[in-house]
Amino acid sequence: MKTGESMNITNQKILSATGLILAGLLIGRLLFSGPSAQDGDPGQLNREEMNEHVREDHTNEEGDIVYTCSMHPQVRESEPGNCPICGMELIPVSPSAPEAAEDDSSDEYSMVMTAPAARLADIRTTPAVRSVPHKELNLPGRIRVDERRTTRVTTHFSGRIRDLKIDFTGAPVRQGEPVATIYSPELVSAQRELLEAARQKDRNPRLYESVREKFRLWEFTGEQIREIEDRGEVQTELEILSPAGGYVARRNIAEEQHVSEGTVILEVASPDRIWVVLEAYEEDLDWISEGDTFHFTTRSDPGQSYKATVSFIDPVVDSSSRTVGVRADMDNAGGKLKPGMLVRARMESRMDRDELMVPSSSVLWTGKRSLVYVRDTTSEIPRFEARLVELGPRSGDFHVIEDGLEEGEEVVFHGAFRVDSEMQLEGRFSMMNRQPGTDAVPVHDHSGSESDSESDSESDRESDRESDRESDNEHEEMEDMPVP
Repeated sequence: MKTGESMNITNQKILSATGLILAGLLIGRLLFSGPSAQDGDPGQLNREEMNEHVREDHTNEEGDIVYTCSMHPQVRESEPGNCPICGMELIPVSPSAPEAAEDDSSDEYSMVMTAPAARLADIRTTPAVRSVPHKELNLPGRIRVDERRTTRVTTHFSGRIRDLKIDFTGAPVRQGEPVATIYSPELVSAQRELLEAARQKDRNPRLYESVREKFRLWEFTGEQIREIEDRGEVQTELEILSPAGGYVARRNIAEEQHVSEGTVILEVASPDRIWVVLEAYEEDLDWISEGDTFHFTTRSDPGQSYKATVSFIDPVVDSSSRTVGVRADMDNAGGKLKPGMLVRARMESRMDRDELMVPSSSVLWTGKRSLVYVRDTTSEIPRFEARLVELGPRSGDFHVIEDGLEEGEEVVFHGAFRVDSEMQLEGRFSMMNRQPGTDAVPVHDHSGSESDSESDSESDRESDRESDRESDNEHEEMEDMPVP
């Protein structure tokens, strides 16, 4: 009896649990399942309604549905499928927009965008204006020795260096200070000749002056010549005096070294005058002229600013750095500026005339002849025209336009690459497509006949032959050009 009652209780519990589960499932379905298409939900279309929507809004003038690719709008197909370029699913195209009706497909240098598309791409324009171009140049440079104030101490006869008194580079030297002593058989013979001529100068003064002139040409001072005469005997060694003061920029000899006539013993540089040589890139040369002033600082004292004036511009470009030396001469009486110091210069340069300028972001740079997009301000819808322009120098965030644009014309300065990509996809003139009418990628038209395909192939072959002939002509012209 007890066993039967236990079984009844267990069955009741199972039935109760099952009922609760079924009730929960029913309630969940009612709460989380939306109304069906039959309930009249406007946000969900059945297949018949979708087809009706396509027939109404995505058909051309002949009533045929045209399909395109969202990534390659130049693709036009008469039936659904996948894009022959990227493989994406084709979507119906809507030609019923008023902007599309205004787009003239025969004009290969302009394009119309829908107003929502222009807003979505954030296309912004600004007028081309005339202004005086200016530019701030920041140029690196270096302090160098003034080559015109460098003196070379040379020997005018062969001999042997005995006592080198200035024996290291950078040593200070005063004008007239002995730098070395030299033994020379030629100098010994000249002393004997001088002493003999001095004894006979009353009878033969011309010979006496001739011998003294030889010593002067050897850069012996009058005092040294008188000492030889007063001593009355030949000296085996004589001093070589420095003809200029400064410091030793280069030492080329050592003690007991034999030297020949014309040997450079020392190079003495003057610290009182120095050169500031800046490195300017080729594109900066239009902004620099002789007489321009600039300010520069050194690493040793960044707070101290110096002013200098351009006195010379190198006529040759350095082949390794692709820069041109811009030089300024400066007094350096205190010797604070030392050759070899690195400097950083700032130069403000302005042209002497007004020029037509546009923002640099407007220019799709392809060289001297570059591309800008001009908006047609007479049209109520966004229409953009590709325009080739000739560029001048860059002025900060602007570019000088020398030809191809008029003052006041609206140019795209934000979103120019988006406009260019649309032009390229449409097979029109663009930065990458300089031959309007030739798509960047081929468009497949499955509705064309076999004769059309053969005609297209023949046209392509003729185009290839013409391209080959142009290439051959260019090659011949290059061969005829003189070699620099």
